[in-house]
Amino acid sequence: MTMHTLTPPPAPIVLIVFNRPDHTAKVVEALAANNLASESSLYVYSDAPRNERDQAGVQGVRTYLRSIKGFKSIHLIERPTNVGCTRNVLSAVTETLEHHDRCIVVEDDIQTAPQFLTYMNQALTHYKDAPGLCSIGAYTHPFTMPGTYTHDLFVCQRHCSWGWGTWKAVWSRLMDDLTIMDKGMADPTMRRAFASTCGEDLLRTYKRVPQIWDLRVTYKAWTLGLYTLYPKASLVRNIGKDGSGTHYNGAALHSVDDIPFPEGLPAFGPLPEPDEAVINAFLKPTHKPLWRQLAIALTKAIGLYDPLLRYANSKG
Repeated sequence: MTMHTLTPPPAPIVLIVFNRPDHTAKVVEALAANNLASESSLYVYSDAPRNERDQAGVQGVRTYLRSIKGFKSIHLIERPTNVGCTRNVLSAVTETLEHHDRCIVVEDDIQTAPQFLTYMNQALTHYKDAPGLCSIGAYTHPFTMPGTYTHDLFVCQRHCSWGWGTWKAVWSRLMDDLTIMDKGMADPTMRRAFASTCGEDLLRTYKRVPQIWDLRVTYKAWTLGLYTLYPKASLVRNIGKDGSGTHYNGAALHSVDDIPFPEGLPAFGPLPEPDEAVINAFLKPTHKPLWRQLAIALTKAIGLYDPLLRYANSKG
């Protein structure tokens, strides 16, 4: 008797949008070009304007979204009032997982490779029962991988917010009391341990925007000892490093987005063990020497930081 393994239908896609019609269109077009798009349900969560300046952008996004095609089904959720980035993301994922056992999450500045949905669905299926894993990531910033590392994938306790997926069971664990971070950040020992494991830039982020969702999800995953799986070669690009985003200003990590997408998919085998050399290399860009922190503070104080950042981004 031949046994057949049933392949689950593609995971639903959760798309988070706000007030950037041009970015949203590029993201949707890239998703629709994926092989599995026509088999995937798309749930779009559109936040409402914060003020009059946002109204035209939000309306432009919503008008565009009503015209899109190429997916199995399209569900447009238009927030009647502004809930903010964090609540929009967290509630969108939670609501979607009330009806599905897994989902894929993309924000309005994450342009995907043609094989992104295939990668995400295969990984979510292959590693659904892997102990210690809380999510599948698709973005990997450029870094020097240790030559001795031979796997196509690696793990780190830092959550990937630029194209990712998760499962219903683990998401409920992550959402159980995200306020624990505030207590942890008051403890110098906990701060140092968190920074060394997940990235020093997250401490700076906590000072600027302590409520941002991916920071708190990373912290909760860290306390639970859970990891995110990353590909060696990134399967998404961030196209929002032009200053148009709510929180990201283009300065975090290495936002080099002109590197070609890989042609194939990574090999899915047993879940890789955490590799200290790989994790250290991956997190190295999150460290800012004191001189650089002072230079940034000085250029911000005299009004040069944003112009210099825009100039640097225009040069790629």
